[in-house]
Amino acid sequence: MTLKAPSQTAFRYFLYGSAAVLLVFDVFFLLRALLTTNFVPIVPLLAGIFTAGGLLFVIYAESEARGQDKREHRRISRVAHQLDRPLSALQKDLASLIATSDKLPAEARLKLKHMETRTHILLDNIRDVFLMLQAQDLPVSAELRTYNVCSILSDVIAEMEPLVAAKNVELLHSFHCQEAPVKIDRHLLKIVLVHLIENASTYTPTPGSVNIAITKSDKQVRIAVQDRGIGINDEEASSIFEPFARGERASGYDPDGIGVGLTLSQLIVEEFGGHMRWKNRAKGMGTQFEILLPLAR
Repeated sequence: MTLKAPSQTAFRYFLYGSAAVLLVFDVFFLLRALLTTNFVPIVPLLAGIFTAGGLLFVIYAESEARGQDKREHRRISRVAHQLDRPLSALQKDLASLIATSDKLPAEARLKLKHMETRTHILLDNIRDVFLMLQAQDLPVSAELRTYNVCSILSDVIAEMEPLVAAKNVELLHSFHCQEAPVKIDRHLLKIVLVHLIENASTYTPTPGSVNIAITKSDKQVRIAVQDRGIGINDEEASSIFEPFARGERASGYDPDGIGVGLTLSQLIVEEFGGHMRWKNRAKGMGTQFEILLPLAR
């Protein structure tokens, strides 16, 4: 990942200031050399002026490009946010229709249920894109508070078990600690955990199982999610956390995915002061993703 925005801005100002000072000094000494008819240092001074001027131009162009990227991000975020409301209303309408669809033919009820599922997937994808674009520029946490991560993970597992079981996958979990206080946004951490568990269960051949473990050391808590899936090949490894990046075989397992979940998860974990990492397990044994979060003091 790149430097956080404040660090990037400070570094850019430092380069801008240094190049400007260098340019001023070079111009000063060039004028002095011309006035005193001392032409010996003119060539190196001109080289310095072109170098400093070129550096200023590069920094300016990079700033303009970054500003354009931010404006594009804001436009896309605004569109995603505007789409969220009508789609949420549509989801509620579908849920209401399903609740009163007892007298409809079975085929019609099944179609309504499929529509509800697709709407839910679309809403989650829009939410993830909106959060990812925001997290690339600004914090997305509503409020950071100290929570017991063990309890949050237990709640997420309980919520996910029926959904994962429907895929003929079993969640196996082991808790090596009962309490791990971490300063986080509870809602956002649950989004991260759901993404990791959903990915693991999606790419695990059925019938299969997913292992989830949480451990605590003196300074941090570690959450590991292991699948027994297809793994990640060397060509795709470098882009795994890039937005909208998906493996060649991914669509065969998850046709509704858009390649945003891991990017968003990494941004959220880093906002909490933590770190995400991954590794392929033994050949043919799937992938392991880990979340490392600092314990609250």
